[in-house]
Amino acid sequence: MKRRHLSHLWRVLKTWLQPPRTLHITKAGWKFLGLTVIVGLAAINTGNNLLYLVFGLMLSFITVSGILSELMLRHVSLTRTFPQHIFARQRVPVQITLTNRKRRLSSFSLLVQDVSHHTEGEKRRYILKIAPQATVSLTYPLIFQRRGMHRPGKMRLSTRYPFGFFLKSATFTDTTEELLVYPEVTPLQPSAMPNMSASVGDSESSRQGHGTEIHSIREYVPGDGNTRIHWKSTAKHAKFMTKELTHDHQKKLSLVLDVSLPSSRIPPSFYPDVERAISLAASYLMDLSKQQFQLQLITPAQKSPYGHGQRHLFRLLRLLALLEPTNGQSRQSVLKSLQRLHQTHGMTLLISVNHLNPKNSGNFSNVVMVNSPGIEHS
Repeated sequence: MKRRHLSHLWRVLKTWLQPPRTLHITKAGWKFLGLTVIVGLAAINTGNNLLYLVFGLMLSFITVSGILSELMLRHVSLTRTFPQHIFARQRVPVQITLTNRKRRLSSFSLLVQDVSHHTEGEKRRYILKIAPQATVSLTYPLIFQRRGMHRPGKMRLSTRYPFGFFLKSATFTDTTEELLVYPEVTPLQPSAMPNMSASVGDSESSRQGHGTEIHSIREYVPGDGNTRIHWKSTAKHAKFMTKELTHDHQKKLSLVLDVSLPSSRIPPSFYPDVERAISLAASYLMDLSKQQFQLQLITPAQKSPYGHGQRHLFRLLRLLALLEPTNGQSRQSVLKSLQRLHQTHGMTLLISVNHLNPKNSGNFSNVVMVNSPGIEHS
């Protein structure tokens, strides 16, 4: 019976202590504690009843501060929601939702902070009050510095309530296991694709009069022209819908990205050049997707089929987000793909961090060499 009672007491104590709390004494708290010790010593030495009374009041302030700060954090849940698509080095809004599950007591003076180390931004927000059984939502900006898979950092909920003597905190672990961060996307200059623009113009002029038939209807994407809006579908779905014409699906482009390791010594600038090349490839894919190109991505690791639309675009961006430099054997597959592309219709854009032999790169008019200190278009 005694063992069962102790077991129940331990479960209650464990529940009371979860989630784990951390307690820090503030600067004002240290001053108040020092003053309390001085008053206590003076009361003991002099036997003055008034000093004993003041000493007792000061101890009660410390006790009440610890109890109330704990009550502010008790039964407060925190969830965090990330955007569906996250790009490196771009500010993304992250939503935080706090719910006070207490029935009668409000929570005051709460500070929410993202304690992850691989992100940047103003990662803290202050909440004055959460009423009982109420929910508060707010957002804060976050910047991921690199592409790839990221594990979300922990969130810290803290309070200095009521007197500011102590900073009590509770740590929350995000339920999201990993986040995919796409490569950095930067605006392309009009001069970045001079030959490509000419090729597109020639191909469309040769099909003059055959681009009026509707191929399909899709959701509106920023950058679509207003003349492409299909008003009947827009009224039906209560959101902007865009019509795709038949000639939109005749524009094909293969983007070949060569980030294979050099056969000789790896220069110090190689890995920064790889990141710049991947970022440039992602920027081209975003821009060309808005122009309704059918896109194909060829890397030393794999080769994707042609496709169009946002779903296909983000499938290619995912490949770029997880792409790592490969050995020279994989580079041979890239060179073979280049030779086969000569015999197919459509355009090809080659982005490489390695110096290519003209015999290997062929007669492509769209070749981008990414080498420090700059990017060279040819």
